[in-house]
Amino acid sequence: MKRYQDCGVIEMAQGSAEPAWLLPDVRPRFATWSLCGGRPFGCDDDCARWHAGIDLIDAKHGALVVAPEEATIVALDRGWSKDARAVYLRTKTGLFLALGGTIHGSGQEWGRKAGDELRTGDPVGRVLGSYGMIHFETYVDDGRRTHNSRWYVGDPPPDGLLNPLNYIQRAAGLPATLETDRQRQQALLDLGYAPDPVDQAWGERSKSALRKAQADLGLEADGIWGPNTEKAIRESLNRAVEAQTGDCEDDGPCPARPKGARPAQENVLDAPPADGKPGLSNTAVILLGVAGAAALVGGAAFILGSRAGAPRAP
Repeated sequence: MKRYQDCGVIEMAQGSAEPAWLLPDVRPRFATWSLCGGRPFGCDDDCARWHAGIDLIDAKHGALVVAPEEATIVALDRGWSKDARAVYLRTKTGLFLALGGTIHGSGQEWGRKAGDELRTGDPVGRVLGSYGMIHFETYVDDGRRTHNSRWYVGDPPPDGLLNPLNYIQRAAGLPATLETDRQRQQALLDLGYAPDPVDQAWGERSKSALRKAQADLGLEADGIWGPNTEKAIRESLNRAVEAQTGDCEDDGPCPARPKGARPAQENVLDAPPADGKPGLSNTAVILLGVAGAAALVGGAAFILGSRAGAPRAP
């Protein structure tokens, strides 16, 4: 299947640290590679558009759809597909959310209307069975956006488009993966390596830094970010954070970084913000698996794995 080749430069949506799963009656199922795929689905040479979001699939007719975090309804029952409609939300964390695939008028069950303030988990509609899913898109909220954008082949990503993958993974109570160039570069930087600047595309410096990290971690230094590399770097980053927070296991020390990497003290912790409180890089927060860091960043971190009450994926 053809894909937009620079998908890795699209930033991850942040939003709430603990969003609710949008389909509380449906077991989470979605594809991590959905964003940037060709449309119509499976196209190769005849793609017309790129997929600008992720499909939350296997939803039956009438399945409940809820707000993933505190938000204001921008619009209900906007046109989406032939019969399905869309809900648009503006969150208090600076995101604009598009939820496509609802039954026309289904929000009336709770008296929903544009301008309503929603709490996390408040119902906003129900899934149209013939559509069978909620298509979820995330954008930077610039205060002017009122609907999603179509992304045509040959065009750059729409202004403000964000990758919803980590947001959805958090909502499902699943580990967040490193998918974007920025995330992977930040992870290497946090571990003491020197990739390309995190606001630039993946280049030769990043490939070289990855090969060095792979060699230090005992992996084949092929410069390819595969599942074994992802797992090893996640574990190494978690150990680095544990060393910073003093949350190592009692039965022995936890190494802070791979052998050969530069000291990670100044990389794992970002420079203190204006209020003087230290913070972790977004990548460190995404991968964090230790309770001590929650206090370090004022409770903003979340723990990997299934949160209490979150649905489990297959």
